[in-house]
Amino acid sequence: MKKQLGSARLIIIIAALLSLVAGVVGYQVLFAEKRMEIIRTFDQPRSIAAFEGKTHNGEQFSESDFLGQWTIVFFGFTTCPDVCPTALSNINGMMKNVEQEYLKDTQVIMVSVDPERDTLEKLAKYVPAFNPDFVGVNAGLKETQKLTKSIGVSFFKVPGHDDPDNYLVEHTARWFVIDPLGRRYAYISPDQTPKHKDLIKTVSEDYNILRDKAGDIHAAGQ
Repeated sequence: MKKQLGSARLIIIIAALLSLVAGVVGYQVLFAEKRMEIIRTFDQPRSIAAFEGKTHNGEQFSESDFLGQWTIVFFGFTTCPDVCPTALSNINGMMKNVEQEYLKDTQVIMVSVDPERDTLEKLAKYVPAFNPDFVGVNAGLKETQKLTKSIGVSFFKVPGHDDPDNYLVEHTARWFVIDPLGRRYAYISPDQTPKHKDLIKTVSEDYNILRDKAGDIHAAGQ
């Protein structure tokens, strides 16, 4: 009889311990800090330098248009053969998976690194084709250089073999996140997506995490 009672108590103790362990593990999984896989924040957010340009709608666009909302900025050009259309398609896919509360205060801007050829008319046909809410910006060469230097982007012409006017533009392919205070806040390197991960799904989840973490900071006006 005593053996049976001892065995029963042992079973109860083991069951209780297993329940405790399961509870602790479940709590850690449920409340563990979520980590971003692709998006990386800058150690020190940096204000964007003053610049002036125009949107594909002919409206003025400057550093002040970054204030009060989040912005995803991509630098590209309308005759880009592969990187740019792929990036804009992926950003469009990302935006479809961003939480609604974050979607409503996020704008997407493509700044042309080929301002000589990318007229406002060309940008108006090109950029909104990926998403009607996306905005193309032409700031001219000098103003674009101010902006790219401020954010940390490089670009340069690669002349054609036979026709110097038939050139390509090499440029930084990262996407950048500007916060509502007009600061370079984070960057996205699509080519660093883990092989077993889907880029659009992963960057969407990362952006939601980024906004979750940054919410209190900007609510406090810091």
